[in-house]
Amino acid sequence: MWKLNDKSDAEEMKRALLSMKGQVACLLEIEVGINVSTHQSAYDVVFIGSFADDQALLEFESDEFHKGVGNTISKLRDHRVVIEYAC
Repeated sequence: MWKLNDKSDAEEMKRALLSMKGQVACLLEIEVGINVSTHQSAYDVVFIGSFADDQALLEFESDEFHKGVGNTISKLRDHRVVIEYAC
């Protein structure tokens, strides 16, 4: 999840994240949501990705297309938190 420097950049960030669909082979499913809450502690954008296993998640971290998206996102974000879990 990210807090943005400017909340008006949320749609741009969503487009950038969704551009990974079909471009990053190890990313099985992707969901991106833009916050609608007015709560003070709410973050602006959330990314939920599904991977086959831990190895696929590691591949995602080093994927060149993902890194390019990360460069765009890093310019828009103020703060990031990450949760990685296995089901």
